[in-house]
Amino acid sequence: MKQPITGLLIAFALVVLVACATNTDGSMGDTEVEHKDPSGMESAAKQLGVTVEALRDALGPPPPDTKSAARKLGISESQLNQALGRPSAGQDEERRTQGGTRDKVANKERPAPGGQNSKGPDKERPRSGGPPPKGPGNGGRGEDRYACVIASSGHCIFTGIPHDTGLKQGTDEVFDRDGNFLFSVNESVAANSSGEILVASGKPASEGDDLIESSQDGMTSDEKAFHKVMAVMFPIRNALMYDIATVTQPEWDELVKDLSRRSIKDTTYVDGPTPRDNYYGRQGVFDLAKNPDGKDIHHEVMKFLEESGLYLLCHVTSDEFNQILKDTHPEGHDPCEDAMIVTKIPF
Repeated sequence: MKQPITGLLIAFALVVLVACATNTDGSMGDTEVEHKDPSGMESAAKQLGVTVEALRDALGPPPPDTKSAARKLGISESQLNQALGRPSAGQDEERRTQGGTRDKVANKERPAPGGQNSKGPDKERPRSGGPPPKGPGNGGRGEDRYACVIASSGHCIFTGIPHDTGLKQGTDEVFDRDGNFLFSVNESVAANSSGEILVASGKPASEGDDLIESSQDGMTSDEKAFHKVMAVMFPIRNALMYDIATVTQPEWDELVKDLSRRSIKDTTYVDGPTPRDNYYGRQGVFDLAKNPDGKDIHHEVMKFLEESGLYLLCHVTSDEFNQILKDTHPEGHDPCEDAMIVTKIPF
């Protein structure tokens, strides 16, 4: 009897060892395949526009931290996973919930209809006049929430809704998208889609933000400057994100006058080892948006918009507010130093 029992125990141990060598869906870890397949890495690097060495360095040793790698490369995690041929976090979760083994977790994190995910980026946005906690949206680039589609015209048109208001260059007048005068910029504030007045911070404009008529009594000069920056940036965002097919060069030059007179985004640099190291100037981003060559350029456009708006804010606010922008930057940068301001030019 002892020999059959011993044989059964050995067989059971072998089954356990085989099970431990595979992942939950019964396949070998795909992270090892990615590191051992040079052609796969080359293909992924080509799709992402980086060198194989840069991609390998970002991924690190197996198992790779794709979230950290995406941040180093200046791309979204889903974009990196797609290039590597790996399922995104959402797809992997959905695959594992088939059969009901993970339904409880999936349902717990799924936002209610019409509401927001309690763990989404909106939860971490700054909401105070002083230094807000660091995190996505607190004065620099946060989680990528944008996308564009290539229209029949060949332009990369963003999904979402344009801003309905904006400052007319050279005036203090706010107009809607139909060209109707609404009110003075000095009697208005920027608010979100819920009508809540935005708190002055380094957070870039978002979809749903617009100008509303409201008194600026009691506001500091920095707060007033912040709302005017938003008024300046709304039409620039619309031009690059939604109206690029019809915007002319003279119209673009007029829209970016507040940037050009302060030498904000004068130059373009596209020879960096990764997309994160590249940047587009005023003319460079306009030329790119006019002729994206069939590519999704939303990362390049958003980087220009976020950085130019932040640099303009550095110019027109106090040194104390500039320090807040540095203290709350999610990546620890000093945006006002990055702006290379020689002399501040206020509004």
